[in-house]
Amino acid sequence: MHDAFIARLLDWAAARPDIAAVLRTGSRARHDGTVDALSDHDIELYTTDPGRYENSDDWLGELGTVAVAVDLEGPWDNPACLVFFDGGLKADFQVRAADRLATLADNGLDELHERGYEVLFDRDGAAAHLPAPTGAAPKAELPDAGDFHDVCAEFWHEIAHLPRYAARGELWVVKARDWTTKELLQTMIEWHAQSRHGAGHDVWHLGTRMRVWAAPGVWERLDEIFGGFDPHDALRAARATADLFAELAREVADTYGFTYPEGAERAIRPTLDSLPSLDG
Repeated sequence: MHDAFIARLLDWAAARPDIAAVLRTGSRARHDGTVDALSDHDIELYTTDPGRYENSDDWLGELGTVAVAVDLEGPWDNPACLVFFDGGLKADFQVRAADRLATLADNGLDELHERGYEVLFDRDGAAAHLPAPTGAAPKAELPDAGDFHDVCAEFWHEIAHLPRYAARGELWVVKARDWTTKELLQTMIEWHAQSRHGAGHDVWHLGTRMRVWAAPGVWERLDEIFGGFDPHDALRAARATADLFAELAREVADTYGFTYPEGAERAIRPTLDSLPSLDG
């Protein structure tokens, strides 16, 4: 199925004079053992006519039967389209101006292409001038004391809301607030892993491969931090989330010489022990 898709893509590109090159990035281009049958195709189309793709998705139907497509603005202010084709194949397209190939060749690869890319189609040889990727992960910008303080403050502020909304039975709001605490916990898990292994430690994005890059023991505790659609279980999960966040945050603070906000934790922790009364 995937080979047939690539074959259609290359035939399509060859038949369109505006397509100068087709590159593939992502796990299918890195050859690092992470690709599987469910992996997306991350495709870059380099064209002499980017405007042709800004207001029309008709071309996608030439590559397969489209189940659903979402148009976005790409990371380089370029047209982008995320597509599920009939049968489940997923492809994310970035449409870039053809002259960007010369920029990459002259200025060096950006972080995305440094991880790995493949040239699938190169009409006039412009992509042949691109440097070879090193496979290196982007080097993280480690937190400073202000960043650390802001994440800790937001975490304790957000988690303090959960007992209030849980007591009112506003469980949808509980889940919304709870997810914010999970995003802040993810940031702390990333900082914690990098504090141990250095800024070059690859923490990926959105928690991808967290079981591999997180510090030992962290992944195994994550099943405790998610609760059901129930006020008491939501509080149980919140306490587990707070336990893990506080533990990792203290270790990060010790590593970098930051001050951990003990006062905020002392004030908020007791509110997570039980549902508050609504009777005043």
